[in-house]
Amino acid sequence: IDATIDGNPATLVDLATLGAQVVSGTVLKPNQRVRLTLSDGKSTIRASGTIAWARFEIPPGSGPRYRAGIEFVNPDTAAIDGFCKMHRN
Repeated sequence: IDATIDGNPATLVDLATLGAQVVSGTVLKPNQRVRLTLSDGKSTIRASGTIAWARFEIPPGSGPRYRAGIEFVNPDTAAIDGFCKMHRN
């Protein structure tokens, strides 16, 4: 699933109706307002939120990145729940 945060590429780690966990090469800081877009080629979900927590990481064999939790603000819970159900492993 392709993800962007404020137009910058990111990787979706986890998604729930109230928030998401992402990994991004772009700096993410707690209390930062962001727009998350998720697309699977069939549907697109857009949500606004606030970075609840962020951690800087440098994994072996990879460049620096930020892992962060996003708390959604006024999310479309029905659309997000449907997106989650479509992509449940």
